[in-house]
Amino acid sequence: MSTHMSAANRLPLALLLVLSSSARLRAQSSAPASPANSERRVVFDQGAFFGESEAMPHWEHGYLVSREVETFNEGQANIRLYDSSGALVRSAAVWFPGSQRVILYSVAVTSDGRIVAAGTANKSDGTSAAFIAHLDQSGTTTDVIQTNTFVPTNICLAPDDTVWSFGGNGYQSPSEPRPGDTLRHFDFRKGEIGSYLPRSLLTDLRSEPTVLAYIRCSSVLVSAYSPRAQTYIEMRYIEASPRLYHVPSPSTLKMHGFAVTEEKRIYGYFSQPNFGGLYSLALDPTSGSGTWAPVHGSVGPSTQSGVVTGLWGADSNNLLLSKSGDVLGISAIHWTAAPKP
Repeated sequence: MSTHMSAANRLPLALLLVLSSSARLRAQSSAPASPANSERRVVFDQGAFFGESEAMPHWEHGYLVSREVETFNEGQANIRLYDSSGALVRSAAVWFPGSQRVILYSVAVTSDGRIVAAGTANKSDGTSAAFIAHLDQSGTTTDVIQTNTFVPTNICLAPDDTVWSFGGNGYQSPSEPRPGDTLRHFDFRKGEIGSYLPRSLLTDLRSEPTVLAYIRCSSVLVSAYSPRAQTYIEMRYIEASPRLYHVPSPSTLKMHGFAVTEEKRIYGYFSQPNFGGLYSLALDPTSGSGTWAPVHGSVGPSTQSGVVTGLWGADSNNLLLSKSGDVLGISAIHWTAAPKP
């Protein structure tokens, strides 16, 4: 894997710090969760949630996907997959010859257990390369796309195995982001096959809107949300350009989870110390805006029974939630029917 000088080196470091600290903060402040109204409850190994540089896991295609943000040694597992019984079923190491450090921004998984990982590989001479890598079921890296100056901060897999990324373009000076499209479409055989949504169209131009953002691929569209830009992005596979909605986060709360159900209902988990819960997104295509509305009974003090303390993804039309009142805390995940608007 060849390398190039990247002006985006400062972005991975910022991302590393916020992701790993967010996971630890949530582990400390989340209360235990209630099994009420759950269709199923599964206890996962705490290693899926807690670690030195552990990012928040997410559920996708039958697996809870856990990753280490920062790795320094070849052969060190930095991706782990857990199945619906809570068991660790696969681990993999993303590494490239000559690397000194590998940073993983985002990981996606197919239903048959193949892994796609996005990140940056750093060498000791100061050069780096941003990448999207495909790993087969044995954990062997079979294909790599170098994304050049584009930083693939958030990725998801479309049904045709192509990769969508909501990412950044680094900085052309310490305080000036480099312009460029933030939504990209990649194919492992052809490279980049689509580029959309110029950075200038996002409302927050002072900071990087793709950090602490989320993206999910469903059967018909790509959904992304940037709390920093207060923007929800929807890109249908059959359309030529994305649709943007102005969607502020709930006041004083920070986003720590995002899910899109098979019925295309959208949910977020928002919290602050000792308070938070589950919110649903209502969109108004006419005005191009949307609102996060609290889901009844799931928002409140983290000690209140039934309050949601974690959102890990969607399994068809079920949400995977942690709830206050469960003695095992966030490592006990509840499959709960997504509430209808």
